[in-house]
Amino acid sequence: MCVLLFGATLTSAHAQQASLDVLARVHFNTNVSDFERSRDFYGKLGFETVSGFPDTNTLAMAHAIGIETPTEYDGSAGDAAGGYLLHGELIGLGFTGGVIDLIEFTIPRSLEAPYAQLNHLGMARAAMLTTDIDADYQYMTGIGVEFLSEPVQRKNGSRFAIFKDPDGTFYELLAIEGEVEDTQTTHIKRLGAVSINVSDFERSAAWYGLFGYELKSSLDSRESLEVARAMGMSEPFEITGGLFVHKKDGSLIEIVEWISPRDDAPPYPAPINHLGIHRMAFSTSDIEADVEKLKAQGVSLVSDVTPCCSGPDSWGGIVAFYDPDGTIMELVEQPLMTFMAWVMRLFD
Repeated sequence: MCVLLFGATLTSAHAQQASLDVLARVHFNTNVSDFERSRDFYGKLGFETVSGFPDTNTLAMAHAIGIETPTEYDGSAGDAAGGYLLHGELIGLGFTGGVIDLIEFTIPRSLEAPYAQLNHLGMARAAMLTTDIDADYQYMTGIGVEFLSEPVQRKNGSRFAIFKDPDGTFYELLAIEGEVEDTQTTHIKRLGAVSINVSDFERSAAWYGLFGYELKSSLDSRESLEVARAMGMSEPFEITGGLFVHKKDGSLIEIVEWISPRDDAPPYPAPINHLGIHRMAFSTSDIEADVEKLKAQGVSLVSDVTPCCSGPDSWGGIVAFYDPDGTIMELVEQPLMTFMAWVMRLFD
């Protein structure tokens, strides 16, 4: 296999030689317009607070997420004037259920709606895995959650239903086998695959291979009209895609090239404040070495490696960059995250 990546040629052998020191998927981000409303929404699905983080930070951190400084932030809430102002939490489903980085940006603010369709380039949806999809569908519709349809079945036998958060960000409720327990919320056990829409499946499969993702199974290229309508499409669709599993932490991504209907409009741009799923973060044990490998493959960075997340005294760093279609990803190196990734592997 040989594919073109930002002007550089990437072969399977090159991908293996350039493999990054990625340990795990840390989280994916969901930006919201009203944090309290969204926090209540996700709480009703069973998500709990994992940790908070500072509402403000250094100008370097603002640059690291693509913000042009100075902004209108006056420094009254702390840290550097001219940077960003936000509020957020890391929320999750127990110790090994996965994490969402839920953020409301105040400065700079963007209220442009998330992707309107599931075939838009970028991260258009993420899956939540449930052991009782029918009970959860009834519970969630009862509290006002908007679904595109009732649960339906794909060719591979999996049952799913697509729903939206309060801002219109798409999520997929996906049935899995497991014990059905009594619950006051849902039977969602953990986060599943983040779906990444791409313009060239082979190119992106090789690119995400650098991060340790290996093909687990191919997706059916065509589905029934019922499935298409359950995904917001008026006609049956055609895709080339696969489900990929990380070789260390077992996290999942879907890589999907939509053949028909096709939408080649670009993903959300920087800065990383657009409503919806705007970035996905991976922990690494050697961020500097990984950045050099990315540069060697022609990958475009949002900024250089930046101390995170408490200024020059930080113990680690972050760097954001673009996948072949311009979807924003992030590497994070922090001792705590490295330790947590190691502990989580003990539970696999």
